Amino acid sequence: MTASAYRSRVDDAIGGQFQITIANTGERPVAVHTIALASPGFAPVAPTVREIELQKGGRIDIPTPYGAARCDSTVGPLAARLSVTREGEPEQDVEVTLEQPYEIIDRIHSEECTAEQVLSKVSMTLSLSSPPLVSTDPLSASVVVSRESFDGPIRVDELRGSILYDLTGELPRTLQSDDDSLAIPLTITTASCEAHAIADSKKPFVFPIYLAFGDGKPVYARIPVPTETQKQLVAYQGAACIR
Repeated sequence: MTASAYRSRVDDAIGGQFQITIANTGERPVAVHTIALASPGFAPVAPTVREIELQKGGRIDIPTPYGAARCDSTVGPLAARLSVTREGEPEQDVEVTLEQPYEIIDRIHSEECTAEQVLSKVSMTLSLSSPPLVSTDPLSASVVVSRESFDGPIRVDELRGSILYDLTGELPRTLQSDDDSLAIPLTITTASCEAHAIADSKKPFVFPIYLAFGDGKPVYARIPVPTETQKQLVAYQGAACIR
């Protein structure tokens, strides 16, 4: 068997997962029971349970979650750990090494660790201008970027929503060197009311933000969303999706 990895746009929107492509290169059918990423660069997560039988030459893409990035660790070596049964043999756990290069895994690891580093330079929070009641109108909100350890200008280049929520605002905006915080007005709407999108979304409140520090290039981070705001967004989506 062979295994390779990639990340689709849907994975990017859902958050916390990528795709592992499994191919049966042998002569006999192979039944795959579970799959998980084994990497020193990420905390382990529970295996994904999939009951699949691959015939000779068969291949399939399996959504595979990853744990929190270990930013004091190197990424490799990487492996897809599968519970596999060959036809006529007892079940056995085998490890299938992901094909190199590990481009998408390296990128995910880099993004996660960069996001962690950004939060040492600035603090951010998302809040709604008023709690949603039964209205299905777009929500008024704001993200506040506050200075922590970085003294120069901080430019907010881009904000993105998740698979369930769209975020829009007028950008770019800059937190000037002599200011302590910057409030950016936003509008939030539902991005999807599809039942499968709601069910599959592992991180519906992961909202990417790209910031440039001084003359540096924009880097990826995530906007923290307080628990109360998450509850308000869930209530809003529930009302908006049944209108």
